[in-house]
Amino acid sequence: MSFYRIYRPQIIDEIDNVSVRGQILSLLSKNKKDLPHAYLLSGPKGSGKTTAARIIAKLFNCEKPGSKGPCGKCRQCTSIANGTNIDILEIDAASNRGIDDVRALRDGIKLTPASSPYKIYIIDEVHMMTTEAFNALLKTLEEPPSHAVFVLATTDPQKILPTVRSRCMEIPFAKATSEELIHALERIVKKEKIDIDKDALLAITDIADGAFRDAVKLLEQMSFLKKEGAITAVDVVAAVLGSDAMRREALLTVILADKDRGDALSRIEKFVAEGVDMKALIKDLLSDLQADLVAEIKGQHIKRVKPWMKKDVQELIKHFVRAYEELRNCPIPQLPLELAVVEFIEERLAHEKEHDEHMKIDEHVRGDEHVIMKQDEHMKKDERKIMADSSDLLNLEKLTSHWSDFIETLKPFNHSVAGVIRGARPKSVEGGVVTIEAFYKFHQERLSDPKVRDILANVLKKLFGATVKVEVVLGKK
Repeated sequence: MSFYRIYRPQIIDEIDNVSVRGQILSLLSKNKKDLPHAYLLSGPKGSGKTTAARIIAKLFNCEKPGSKGPCGKCRQCTSIANGTNIDILEIDAASNRGIDDVRALRDGIKLTPASSPYKIYIIDEVHMMTTEAFNALLKTLEEPPSHAVFVLATTDPQKILPTVRSRCMEIPFAKATSEELIHALERIVKKEKIDIDKDALLAITDIADGAFRDAVKLLEQMSFLKKEGAITAVDVVAAVLGSDAMRREALLTVILADKDRGDALSRIEKFVAEGVDMKALIKDLLSDLQADLVAEIKGQHIKRVKPWMKKDVQELIKHFVRAYEELRNCPIPQLPLELAVVEFIEERLAHEKEHDEHMKIDEHVRGDEHVIMKQDEHMKKDERKIMADSSDLLNLEKLTSHWSDFIETLKPFNHSVAGVIRGARPKSVEGGVVTIEAFYKFHQERLSDPKVRDILANVLKKLFGATVKVEVVLGKK
């Protein structure tokens, strides 16, 4: 039997989460008949919700309760701990989420307990129930039999109907602190006589990220791997290098740094082949990205061989959130994640291509600028006077009729700019200002570059003899 099952807290005093322990202890101040008949335990995975639910069941059914709650040793307490008590029904809402399942529950709840004072219904992942099932459950919560107690557990309390939440006593489970995790691990270390350094325990708590179950599982893993000498922090880190956390890091690096669709999809396929739950995987990936983003904002830069860009991390988070939302209605569990990855990479590659094109235009502009300046240096003289008379040399009608000539004259100066302006048209010629209308924001931004506008103005002067300024606006087709 694994450590997590062996050392699962059995009485209130053994609950390592201080806040939760305090809230359950507060129930002892009232007679059982006056206690709430419905509880909602909410918090992240591995935080101890199921453990607390069973202790609440013991609180109601213990044969020898003391001043600190259930004894943990009587027939009722031991049968609840072993999962053999027929009056304690643990239901997984992810598998029993429909209205028919709740109707069956309602029919069974009318029957009195077989051997216990109370019949306890522990419904895990209750947020997975359908709206119809929630409404059916609500009727039961409103008028339950006196012998029935409900303990609902969820990792996503926002999805619980407000009418259901309002009928429950809520017990929130925050992530465990490092001190609480250390306390739980030290209890196991003492009983199992595990030789482990304090730094190694701290390393385990860092990796567990506030989850009791993950911390205990990692401690158990280390106790098997290390045969001689004390377990050190180096041993812990080395053991985790091949873990899911590192595989997720590798997947995110392929997406964010390499932008390799094929490699990314292959890695997702491996997770699928191993039976990894896609919902849990996306949540873990989002948690990894959130931790990276927070660290970056705080200035705690994470050193990587292939760095992640903050703006890319932010954008990938949005794609993964949408994928998580689409999971519920998708018949192929990995499809939302695969689509999110492909769409993100394709968007970033397109953005990079656009940026490269922009840089090429800038290079052409810089390369041709000195040629243009030399050719038109003499035209700069008396510019104000010439601009005042430019209306005699150039007007909208003349520019429109010779627009193709303008583009051809522009080509030797900058072929790229000539290609862009082919999709634009003259809008007005007024007061020495030529306004050109572009129809794509990308084109407008390129033509609005000061150096590009200088090229256009110089070519106009070369062709028409008019000294003008050029402005570029975004129009509609």
